Amino acid sequence: MILDIYNDSIKYSIKNSKSIFYLGLTLFSTFIIWMVYLLMFINYQDVNLNIRLGSSIIPFILLFIPLFLFLGYEYKILKISTHGMINGTDKVPEFNNLKEMLINGAKIFCVKFIYFIIPTAILAITNINYLNHISGGVIGTIGAIIALILGIILYFISSLSTANMANYDNFKKAFDMKEIKEIIQNIGIIRYILFYIGLLIIEFLIVFILSTIVMIAMMLIGTTISSIAAQPFWWAVFIITNFIFCVIIAIAEIFRTRGIGLIYEPIEE
Repeated sequence: MILDIYNDSIKYSIKNSKSIFYLGLTLFSTFIIWMVYLLMFINYQDVNLNIRLGSSIIPFILLFIPLFLFLGYEYKILKISTHGMINGTDKVPEFNNLKEMLINGAKIFCVKFIYFIIPTAILAITNINYLNHISGGVIGTIGAIIALILGIILYFISSLSTANMANYDNFKKAFDMKEIKEIIQNIGIIRYILFYIGLLIIEFLIVFILSTIVMIAMMLIGTTISSIAAQPFWWAVFIITNFIFCVIIAIAEIFRTRGIGLIYEPIEE
């Protein structure tokens, strides 16, 4: 069954080239926002540092729009996949209804944020200089270990929590720990962990293999036409390469999200 989920998820991730393009473009826009800001930050060295740092608020706010759209699309995939069948006829959702995607993306962001508040707080508190000074760094080390272990556990749980939320289209369902515990037990704790590790490995391989192919291709293109030294040409190659990388990441994320949606087993009421 697990191999069937992997197989289905790989096929599903490349079904809709139009949606892949838009999802990649959404991710790429975050890259452009920060590239523009960094160039402005570097080029305007004579401007007061506080003003330059304060201006980062604008790109930071703008960053949430594509981020929420990206997560909102994942919400769509989860909603379809949790109600779907392995190797069935589930369609890849269209990249539309942007307002709804923004809202649902914000929901996923909030769920992830809430889940990781505790390990982040533990890490922050145990790394206060005073505590580390009187303990010789022991408290900081213990805090880091606890935060890491708790963070890994919550990472696995939060993935099924977002799937549970999308399945019922109910934000509160992401924090129904009793139900989520039953879902994990139905899947099998060891089975779920091994499945998720395999999912991450395949996702990494997808990104690594496709990115390597793109890098080799771009290097060959650059070597072939190296006589063209015009700066606009190299900027064009840089932008195109990074856009392709964003598309690759989009494919990998669709694969991972589909897999999570298929392994999820809702509790029968």
